[in-house]
Amino acid sequence: MPASRTKRSTTRPQTVSQTLTEPQQAKHVTKSARTEDATAGIRTTTRPTKPKFHPKQRIYRNTETSNRLQGPRARPFTRSLAAAHRAQECAPPEPQVTPSAPVATTPPKPDSHRGSLRSDTPLETLENASAVVDEAQDIRDKLAEQRRAALSDLGKLPTVGDSALDELYRDIVSERRIGAFLAKSTLYDLERQVWVDIPSGTEDKTNLTPVFVRVIKAIIDELGHSKSTREIVDARNTKFWHLDDRTQSSNPCMAIKAAGPSFSLPHGGNGVGFDNAASVFDVKRDADVCEDDADQLAVYNRQLFFHQLNRVFSRSLLFTETRVRLVHCDRSGGYKTAWLNVHDHPRTFIRLILGLSSPRESALGLDTSVQWTIKNGAKVAGTITTLDASGKKVKHQLMMGVPYFVKHSVRGSGTVCWLAKDKAGRRILIKDAWRTDAQVPEYTFLEHAKGVAGVAQVLATEDDRVQTKTHRPGGFDFASPDFYNRTMCRVTMECYGSPLYKFTSQRQALAALRDAIKAHWDLLQTGILHRDVSMENILLGEDGAPVGRRGILIDLEFAILTGGPTAGLLTENQAGTYLYQSASILRNGPSGDRAFFRVAHDYLDDLESFFWVLCHLLHGYEGANQPVPDAFSPKSAIGRFENLDAFEASCTKQLYLMREGPNFWGIPLFWSEASLDLGESFCAYMYKLTEAKLKCRMRRKSSSSSTHTLLQELYNRLHHHYHDIIGLFDVALERLERDGEAPRREKSEPSSVPSTPPVSCFPPEPRSAQKRRSDDVLDDRPAKRQRSVSFADRHVSQQPECD
Repeated sequence: MPASRTKRSTTRPQTVSQTLTEPQQAKHVTKSARTEDATAGIRTTTRPTKPKFHPKQRIYRNTETSNRLQGPRARPFTRSLAAAHRAQECAPPEPQVTPSAPVATTPPKPDSHRGSLRSDTPLETLENASAVVDEAQDIRDKLAEQRRAALSDLGKLPTVGDSALDELYRDIVSERRIGAFLAKSTLYDLERQVWVDIPSGTEDKTNLTPVFVRVIKAIIDELGHSKSTREIVDARNTKFWHLDDRTQSSNPCMAIKAAGPSFSLPHGGNGVGFDNAASVFDVKRDADVCEDDADQLAVYNRQLFFHQLNRVFSRSLLFTETRVRLVHCDRSGGYKTAWLNVHDHPRTFIRLILGLSSPRESALGLDTSVQWTIKNGAKVAGTITTLDASGKKVKHQLMMGVPYFVKHSVRGSGTVCWLAKDKAGRRILIKDAWRTDAQVPEYTFLEHAKGVAGVAQVLATEDDRVQTKTHRPGGFDFASPDFYNRTMCRVTMECYGSPLYKFTSQRQALAALRDAIKAHWDLLQTGILHRDVSMENILLGEDGAPVGRRGILIDLEFAILTGGPTAGLLTENQAGTYLYQSASILRNGPSGDRAFFRVAHDYLDDLESFFWVLCHLLHGYEGANQPVPDAFSPKSAIGRFENLDAFEASCTKQLYLMREGPNFWGIPLFWSEASLDLGESFCAYMYKLTEAKLKCRMRRKSSSSSTHTLLQELYNRLHHHYHDIIGLFDVALERLERDGEAPRREKSEPSSVPSTPPVSCFPPEPRSAQKRRSDDVLDDRPAKRQRSVSFADRHVSQQPECD
């Protein structure tokens, strides 16, 4: 071949095809332009260009059974930064594109004459081919990020044998009816044992989806008895929008479109989406399928949980021209099955289809005790059935609208709170949650807390509704360290106001926080340590509530019965997000500082958590229902705390307490001087407590036994600590009552943002004007600040008695 036909001028932009010979170009352009459906997973048979490198993105390595995340190990997806963001952000805007809108048109697949591009092909054509490759890579990156989020939530999905598929849905249809169907149907050849219409060795995946749609439709129509409430649809041109991130969408190949008491049209429109999908399926070629494709089903299953709040479990299928595989997800995580040949096992294939399209919602994995009335595709009314205080079944009317609280994660407690009305018309809160076998039921603590002002009051309990282990196949490894059986419990409680972050005034927010601290004190005196103080676990009291009930402490899932100020035992997994955890707890993990003894969670940790809730208010809101847009940026005052390294987060928090404080970082002008001074005084007081506790834990200054003695001396002032902190709030509330909530005036020279020191400098010298000696006695007055002396500091000795 002449050189002129194999080289290009260096003045022109070089494309991928220019590095290949003519036959290679033809192969490259044909296969790289063959993109699969956008969000169902895009594969190219060759990768002529090096994938884009994203420094902060974890990379997947495909193995035979799973994808292992490379890079730093992330914290378990329990309450992470997402929890803080739910309290921080308003509801995300609706997507501009309708859920059932077709996917953006992909470039046409090359015809046969296009498959043999020559080296003298116009440059525009070569650039278009390169753009297709780049677009496909971008979509692959987005899908990889979706899978990473799903697997971070669900954990590792173990693979079980294909016999698990044969166990499922045995009661869905009789063997006699299946045999009759196979005998008379033209879809299956009994002699050759093949599904006639499903081609083998196809070179184009797009030919497979319509075939499976026809076969599945015939099975549902003949054996399903769904009465038009279940329909298999080709979903390749439909976007299934995600609920936790409305900028994301999925694009499964097929879906079982459902109608009934648990299904509504997506956003009230037409078509199909996660709101009205009983299950979703993907189709791949045997030559192309990989473990990522199975993990993509976990993304779909997770979204089914988010859109259908009465989900107990969700399942989806992955097909090739010869095989099928199932992915199951529930509150304990999930599992994947091995491949099963659909031609050799037609009866199992039929049962899978009928099970995942069953008109019985319980077979689909839905809790039928929660039902809605559907009108014009929208949920207009609903009921929830549970037990009353006497143990009798009772049905309550749901208050329609957004549920009171939904935890957007699958594995874990899966908390969903429903607002309802009882027969007397009284508002009640019904909480569904899943606990592990080792956890003490929350209602146990709620029973102990009956009559304690400022703590949620229980009315009735329905325990042991369902367990996740009952949805695992025979032979499943229940002894696996990654599996924790979970039991669903439904608790009916009195209903209160909105979460704390929906405050309407400074006085309301501070009063609620003050009464929640008082409730925590009273709860501790009944023998219960809360251990999970956060913004989301404090509710506003009802309008006009008296002192002591203006804020309500909820969520006792992680509480513990204790006879004193400490939990008395060490736990590896701490509740809550780094934003609210104390500096001491953050140093307790396996990677904690060896210079300190590990100690159990105590009331001081919870008091510090209350302080970080106040900091979230001060730094995170510039008005009522007005979150600060960049409050959780990596370099912000509170965004820094959400660090994957707990030790660094602890050091950063200690730095904040000792040398920074709220005023250093600047507080939105919405907050009055009284609120700012409260933050400064609370910060100074907590610094003295945390410093004293760290000194008790230092190995070089004490032994394990002496640590216990020193901590006990600190605990002896327990009532003084609560009294003093509540007094700081009372002073601030008195000022707001007297002076009003006028915003502060803008300062001419704001403070500069400090840099976080290296961890080796911890702990630095305190920021007080006069250095304290190491043997100084900790009193119960807030420390004076070098930068400013607050009103509360000057009046702490005159604090009133607590209610």
